[in-house]
Amino acid sequence: MSTYVTGRTLDSSGDPIPGTGFEVEAGSWLEDRLGERAGPITSHPTRSVWGIPLSGEDGPIRTLSVFGAGYDGPPAHYHERSVELFAVESGSLTVTLDGTERTVSAGESVTVDTGVVHSFRNGTDERALVITEIRSPGRLRQVLPTLGGLAHDQTRDADDPLQQALVADALDGNTTFVRGEGIAGVAADALTPLARAAGYQGAYATYLQPAFWRAHVEQPGT
Repeated sequence: MSTYVTGRTLDSSGDPIPGTGFEVEAGSWLEDRLGERAGPITSHPTRSVWGIPLSGEDGPIRTLSVFGAGYDGPPAHYHERSVELFAVESGSLTVTLDGTERTVSAGESVTVDTGVVHSFRNGTDERALVITEIRSPGRLRQVLPTLGGLAHDQTRDADDPLQQALVADALDGNTTFVRGEGIAGVAADALTPLARAAGYQGAYATYLQPAFWRAHVEQPGT
């Protein structure tokens, strides 16, 4: 069957940047899911990860995540209110739960309960297609798009300590990183009022808009 590439990062002229997307086989399961997506594909411009939304604005967040070969995943963290489910459709995912590492292969799933320190990665040379579900997402519904959006947005700096302080504040009470991710703890608390006064936000409505992602990430059929 024929294949094509989609999900590439778009440059300032709206042209796809080579090497930044993923392949889709015509008539495949992946193409069917792309046709059923509930919104535009999202991505990170410098990491091999893409999100294909499968749910609407309410209830659990369901996403078909495309994790490219070698994707190293997020730092270890835990959720105080949200439960996560990872169901692997193809490839495999290495998941670490409270220090114990396991491989989740195609056809298998794993549930991460609240309070469980976890991380995940694709340590293979093949991509992994994974249905992820976040139950009781709370502020994650706004913050997750902001993390990717900041990375794409040339008008803002995702590494700015003031920006990181407000992202950490937005996640307070839901998600805690257990080591060295950005600004944390007392430092974040001290910077939060300064960041607010300077006009920073922990989550931006801009990154929830489909138009933003269509302007920054190639969509199928466009």
